[in-house]
Amino acid sequence: MDVYLARQPIFTRKLDIFGYELLYRRSLNNFYEGDDDTKATAELINNAFLVMKFNELTEGSYGFINFSQEMLEREIPLLLDKDKIIVEVLERVDVTERVLLACKKLKKEGYIIALDDFVLKEENKPLIEIADIIKMDFLASSKEHQQQVIDRYGKKVKFLAEKVETRENFQRALSMGYQYFQGYFFSKPAIKTGTEIDGLDCNLLRILNELERKEPDYQRITNIIETDLGLSYKLLKLANSVFYGSRFEIKTIKQALVRMGTGEIKKWIYLLMLKRVKGIENKELIKISLVRAKIMEYISEEYGNKYNHLDFFMTGLFSCIDVLLKRKMEDILQDLLLNDDVKKALIGDNNQLKHGLDLVKDFEQGNWSKLEGNTIFNNIPPQRFMGKYIEALQWIKELEYLAI
Repeated sequence: MDVYLARQPIFTRKLDIFGYELLYRRSLNNFYEGDDDTKATAELINNAFLVMKFNELTEGSYGFINFSQEMLEREIPLLLDKDKIIVEVLERVDVTERVLLACKKLKKEGYIIALDDFVLKEENKPLIEIADIIKMDFLASSKEHQQQVIDRYGKKVKFLAEKVETRENFQRALSMGYQYFQGYFFSKPAIKTGTEIDGLDCNLLRILNELERKEPDYQRITNIIETDLGLSYKLLKLANSVFYGSRFEIKTIKQALVRMGTGEIKKWIYLLMLKRVKGIENKELIKISLVRAKIMEYISEEYGNKYNHLDFFMTGLFSCIDVLLKRKMEDILQDLLLNDDVKKALIGDNNQLKHGLDLVKDFEQGNWSKLEGNTIFNNIPPQRFMGKYIEALQWIKELEYLAI
């Protein structure tokens, strides 16, 4: 039986990850419509803790989980580790005496309590005395109302802005006094004037230039790598890792290059380039880029079309580069040695690479009905995406272990 859930990152003021909200989905064909909050949360807990690996889903941070009135009154959150979850009290919960007693008990036991989609009303004021975090819809409620609530209760609780969609929203929320932020504000590039960030590693660019030649000079590539101690160490460690099923130890850079082959070297050099970008303010985007790259590679393997796997991988890998560097995508692509089809996909031109990237983005945002309805990659079983997503997270953990 296939199970599903989605997650959305929650950031601190410094754009570090504070946690992930875990979102219930019944299937790939529809969205949760709020008809049974208790059943939805029960299935979410089962999927997150018993079917999948909770720590991998949250990457060691908090998991925000919505709890219905019935689950709160039955004290279900007490079954879960207080150091791993944040209890979200749904906005639909009636503030009964039993709910208040349950929340007070959770608070006493050390659980963090968040109020979801909070709007200041007389009946929910008692919850404010118990809450640690108040979540407000940044787009739905007026800025005046939000500021009023923050000014009134800001010394007692922390505030989380939901649906922060643009960098302008983020800056406004910062100035209003929010401590946490949730939404897709990082999905659009920030075009700023001022000093341009030049974060692309010169050694890696030199290697890529050489790899793009019809007959790459491996000795020249070896010489470049050997001048970079960190790069040499990582390449040897990678070549000797389980990724390449080493039976004997690779001891030289040249041996490593031969073992990996041109295609794999390109992939890993691009990956290293992305992770070496200077001035990144949002490390979560690196993980998003890596997950997209791995799932895009999977799409290409399943579909088997005229584009090679590397093109799909690169399209996913560089899909957030404009946001990372705070520059226009068109300007960045002038510096990158990518195939024309990859560049076209990254600036929004329609081709199969762009369709694949759109599919991955739909999956990220929980628009799973679009996965099954797509006509471009209709031979890919939609239910496989969740498994590949988990595999991609595990792959990233391997990269971190290898210090890539």
